[in-house]
Amino acid sequence: MAKKIINEKLFPVNRVHQLLLFVLPLFLFLQTYWFDYTYHDDDSIVLYNSKTLGSFNAEKIFFTDAWLLDKQIELYRPFQSFTYAIDYFFTGTNASGYHLHNVLIFCLGIQLFYLLLLSFQLSERTSFFLSLILSVHFLFAHTVSWIPARGDLYLFVFGVSTLLLFYLFLKKQKIINCVAASALYFLALLSKESAIVLLPLIYITSFLLWNPAWKKISFWSLLLFSIPLLAIYFWMRQQSISTQASVFSLEGFIYNLPIIPESVFKFFVPINFSVMPAFSLTATIGGCVLIAAIASIIYIFRNKTNRPLVLSGVLFFLLPVLPSVIYKPAFSGFAYDYLDHRMFFPAIGLLLIAYSIFMVAFEKRISVNIFYGMIAVMIVITFTNATNYKNYKSYYENATATNLKSGLAHSNYGASLARENNYDQALIHFRKAVELSPDNIEVRMKLADSYLHLKDYANMIEQCNAVININPKFPKSYYNIALYYLDKKKNEVAEMYASRAVAADSLNADAYLYRGLILEGTGKPDTALNNFKQAVTLNPNLALAYFRMGFINGNKSLFKEALLDFEKYVLLNPNDGKGYFYKGQALCMIGNIEAGCLDLHTAENMGVNEARGKINYWCK
Repeated sequence: MAKKIINEKLFPVNRVHQLLLFVLPLFLFLQTYWFDYTYHDDDSIVLYNSKTLGSFNAEKIFFTDAWLLDKQIELYRPFQSFTYAIDYFFTGTNASGYHLHNVLIFCLGIQLFYLLLLSFQLSERTSFFLSLILSVHFLFAHTVSWIPARGDLYLFVFGVSTLLLFYLFLKKQKIINCVAASALYFLALLSKESAIVLLPLIYITSFLLWNPAWKKISFWSLLLFSIPLLAIYFWMRQQSISTQASVFSLEGFIYNLPIIPESVFKFFVPINFSVMPAFSLTATIGGCVLIAAIASIIYIFRNKTNRPLVLSGVLFFLLPVLPSVIYKPAFSGFAYDYLDHRMFFPAIGLLLIAYSIFMVAFEKRISVNIFYGMIAVMIVITFTNATNYKNYKSYYENATATNLKSGLAHSNYGASLARENNYDQALIHFRKAVELSPDNIEVRMKLADSYLHLKDYANMIEQCNAVININPKFPKSYYNIALYYLDKKKNEVAEMYASRAVAADSLNADAYLYRGLILEGTGKPDTALNNFKQAVTLNPNLALAYFRMGFINGNKSLFKEALLDFEKYVLLNPNDGKGYFYKGQALCMIGNIEAGCLDLHTAENMGVNEARGKINYWCK
């Protein structure tokens, strides 16, 4: 059989099976096309970075962290960011395009997985059945339905493609296949950091599954082409991410060990689907029991088991999971302990192990009809699980119900409700978040902001004072109290509290911004302007300060200065139509009517209703 595959046809595919493996997951997950954002990372990546994505700023895409920020977090996923820019080109910030992209890449990944199984010398029928399971598996509702899981989808596609191209290199010994494998390995690294394990996986797979007599020179050729690309990758990563705090430690490794048994448990048992899971004693013990049972079956049938396939399965599972185990972000516990979307590539290993056990222990006892029945059940479960990603409400309802310790779930849920001015409901979740994380000042300030909007000043001041006790240098707490006194017409007290923020930290740009806002409110625009200037000196990216400077300069008929301020504001905050509205007026006031009218029309298209009156006046 092996000789036939090598000499006649590398991949003896069944075109009908290939079509089914594309169409079935496509229709299963097509519902996500109508899903919205969850407002968990997808808003930070897409909605708050529309300018970067829209301008296709290569420097920002390839030399910033995974959130397109300058060294704010430790994750580096530039190819993922690149694909978001492509989506933005076609659909803007409409979530449908981003969801459809995920679905199509998932379907492509299933096609490649089918070919990979054929390369392992599995029969066409077996390769189809295993690929079918992967295509409808309930766990991967996470991977397809959550927009930020894009990196895992491309890790799978580029990772499997790298393996396949190296397989072709082994069989045909054409150097172009080796070069292409190295290039795809580089793209896998740019998609997600855990792609680093692909090189040892290729070495092991080559020895165990493809050709026991393979020539080591083939692997060294791949390594030769990959090392320069690895060097480039690590250099790019170093330029782009935060390295202030180490996220790899022995303590983190010990804390994260339950990821291994829990991943095994969740792969085989479709219960407790959680979009933001915490470690569960049930899942940990259940996973340990399953691992012991799998090991026992393999030992009992050790003379019949396909040992190379089992060993490959173990390594395909453990090596890609290892980065998740040794990585412990600062928000572990407060947010979630891990996310299941990253199981897409490691699932290859679990499927190989499950198939090996099935072949020796259960094959003659389970009919094909039972298998298809199992597939039908999985389709229903997967379809239902995916609906948890429909919008922020369904997402955070699941998160708060399945992870009772997640302060972040309640905080984000409350923030989403507050964004829709539903402060009564937002308060419920902010209070719960504070209860779970009493020392988290950002959560307390969200609660304080809600009380402020509802004019519940007593509770607002209580929360702000609690923040000041935790961190006296946090300026927003002073600002909120100052707003209360401003509302009560006690201007001197308001200014005093605003100045206390500056006194607490004279190098904090936000402190000057907030004092400027209060001074503007007390009728001192010139002093406010000086504070705004100091704020942007300390932080040139403080968009609101430029907006207020432009407003003050405009009121003083300093239209050229106002134009410069609004230009900077629009550059930093391109999604706010008000910026274009005032920039357009400034342009018209200095005589550049044509450019001003373009901005005014942009403002109107972005929902600024007042722009119509200015258009009627200036743009005749």
